[in-house]
Amino acid sequence: MNKADLEDLTLRKTDAVLRLQHGPGIRSMSYKLGADFSVWRAQAQEKLAELLGVNLRQEKCSFEVLRSTLVEDVTISIVQMQINKDLSLPAYYLVPKEKTGHFPIMAIHGHGESEACIGIRDDYHHGFALHLAKKGYAVLCPELRGFGVLKDMARDLVGAKLDYWNWGVHMAYSLVSEANLHGKPLVGQTVSDLLAWEEWLCGVEDVTGVHVAGISYGGDLATMYPAFSNRTKSIFASGTLGSFSVIFSQCYNAPAHGIASILEYMDRSDIAGLNAPTPMAVHYGELDQPGPNNHSASYNESVAKSMDELRTIYSASKGNHLPQLLVTEGKGHEMDNAKLLQFISEHDTANKALQQTQTSHAAEL
Repeated sequence: MNKADLEDLTLRKTDAVLRLQHGPGIRSMSYKLGADFSVWRAQAQEKLAELLGVNLRQEKCSFEVLRSTLVEDVTISIVQMQINKDLSLPAYYLVPKEKTGHFPIMAIHGHGESEACIGIRDDYHHGFALHLAKKGYAVLCPELRGFGVLKDMARDLVGAKLDYWNWGVHMAYSLVSEANLHGKPLVGQTVSDLLAWEEWLCGVEDVTGVHVAGISYGGDLATMYPAFSNRTKSIFASGTLGSFSVIFSQCYNAPAHGIASILEYMDRSDIAGLNAPTPMAVHYGELDQPGPNNHSASYNESVAKSMDELRTIYSASKGNHLPQLLVTEGKGHEMDNAKLLQFISEHDTANKALQQTQTSHAAEL
C-alpha cells in the first residue's frame, strides 16, 4: 500500500460527529416547589450519603497536637487525626493571642496545599486562614486527601502508589479511580474526614458550632460536608455551585469534584440547599469564566439558575436568610478576604447575640 492510499484510508475528523454531552440529568430528587422541605431534606441527604459512601456512624478518631509555633500573635499547631492503624491525617490549627470570634472556623483549601491558606506561600487562597486568625478567630485548616503531604495516600506502602494532584508530572488520578472501584469517592472520604475534624474542633474550643469557609474544591466541600452536620453557623463558599452538567465538559474541572450518578438524583444547588436555613454566601471572581486558560471557570452560565434553585430551597425552609451572591470585580478564581471576613463577622455576631438572649431567657425561667 503506497502513501497516497494510506492518506485516503486514514480516518478524518469529518468521519465522526462529536457533540456528546449527557446533559443536565433527570435529577429525580431535586427539590420541587411546594414540596415539604423536611421530608425532601431527609430523603436527599440519605441518597447523597449513599452516593458519597459516607458512614455517618463512623468510629471515633484520636487526635494529638504534634508541635506549635507563634506567628504574628497566632499560635499555629500541627494536629494529627488518627483514623486507624494505617491512616492518619494532619491539619493546621490557628489560635490568636486575643480571641474575639465566638465560633471557630473550618477553612478548606482547594487544589493546591494547605500552606497557602496559612500564609507560607501565596496563591489563589490568599492566606485566608491566617487572615481570619489574625482577626480573632480560631481556625482549623485540614490537609485534604490527595494534596500536600497527603499527595500519595499509599506512600508508606512499599510497591504501591495512590496519588491525585501531582501537577507537572504524569497524573493518573489513581486515588480517585481506586476509590471509585469501592464505591468510596474521594470527595466522600474527605467529607467524612471533615465531619471528624469538626467534632474535634468543637470539643477543643468548647463550642456548639463552627463557621465554614472554602474555595474551589474547598468550596464544594464547604457546601457538602455541612449537609451532614447540625453545628454549622454560616457557610462561605467561593468558586462553586455551578451545575455539575457543565464543570467537566465546558470548564475542564479535575475529577475530585465528581460523584458517580449524582445528576440522576440532584445537582450542586440541591446539595447546597440541604444546609438551609444556615446563612450562606456564594462567592466568585468576576473574571472566573470559561476560557482557554481557565480550568476552574466557576462563574459560568449555570450559576444564575443554580442560585435561583438554591434560594427556592431556602425559602421553603422558612429560614431568615436567603443565600447571598457575592462577586469581586476584576478578580478571577481567588478568595476575597475582605468579603469573607465581613460575612463571617456578621453572622458570628448574630449567633453570639442570639445565644446570649437564649441564655438570659433560660435563666429567667
